[in-house]
Amino acid sequence: GRIFIKGTAARYTLLMENPTIFYMPYITVNMLIEGQVLCKDMKRMSLSLPPFANRSFSYELPLYYRGLYNIGVHSIEISDFLGLFSFTVYPPEMKSILVRPRIIDSPYLDIQELKSTEGSRSREHLEAGNDEIVNIRDYNYGDSSRKIHWKLSSKLRKYMVKETKNEQDKDSIFILNLNNQRIPDLNSLMMEDCLIEEIVADINYLLKMNMSLRLCFFKNGPQTVRAVSALDFQNIYNILSEVKFNQDYDFVQALDYFTEGEDHSNLLFIYTVKLDPGMIEKLIKLKNKGFDLQLFFVCYEGVGFEESKWRDIADLLTKNEIDAYRLVPSGKPAGGTENRAESYAATEGAEVIEA
Repeated sequence: GRIFIKGTAARYTLLMENPTIFYMPYITVNMLIEGQVLCKDMKRMSLSLPPFANRSFSYELPLYYRGLYNIGVHSIEISDFLGLFSFTVYPPEMKSILVRPRIIDSPYLDIQELKSTEGSRSREHLEAGNDEIVNIRDYNYGDSSRKIHWKLSSKLRKYMVKETKNEQDKDSIFILNLNNQRIPDLNSLMMEDCLIEEIVADINYLLKMNMSLRLCFFKNGPQTVRAVSALDFQNIYNILSEVKFNQDYDFVQALDYFTEGEDHSNLLFIYTVKLDPGMIEKLIKLKNKGFDLQLFFVCYEGVGFEESKWRDIADLLTKNEIDAYRLVPSGKPAGGTENRAESYAATEGAEVIEA
């Protein structure tokens, strides 16, 4: 599929051709649902084609939200005047586009505060003196020569680096909730996009400061991706560009899984579209265990932010010293107006996808 950056645009072109001598009176083109979310005009249509005729259809796709989308034709149904025969044609390959999130500066993280927390953790770990080797990986630019595994490097003819228990215990932990957001619609896409853009910004920020971290999420099972420098950012960026919010699991249990045994990993970042009472109860328990929590969310299950009940919830988070940030999606929903600070690319400069 083609790769785009959020805020640009694409153009999808469909060419229908009848190369036979027969008239095709009834043709129904069924389009994929994800494409209809990006462009309302990309919907089911009916047409007819005379012998040796062709028709072309062009759709402009403004790419306001990151994600991996299957677009275009799902199937084509053809039948005669009397309905005596009909058959269905499927495209030889599915057309898809990947819309990567923007990389913006994080407005929330305070590097001095984070560095201070990490520094105190580092001293505790050095005093503990746990140098057990837990992983060996390829050398990255900026790694200390003291971490090179010389014997293995000589055998493999490339530099290999040792990771000790001390180092992994210092990782900040980023936990992303990918729970199912129902059938994709503009509202859910806006909320997911807002959350992903924030976690991308925060991870980029920490890696630029050479603060190691782990990205954790459930995708058909627990997944953990470790990053130790800015050179590792691209891999995480690629992953976060494609992840779908389509999992079905208990996020509280996921928090248990990823935090179990992490007594020294004080920096814990939680990202979820929806917050609920069960999550808050779990976060308070994690805070009481000594984790330094940063919570990012978009909405609260069943409660509007204008309601007095939300003020009670916010007070509870503040009382337990949980730094919580409500993310407000902004974009250009169908029929709405542009409310982002920057303008999106004009569709005249769109890339063309043909089918």
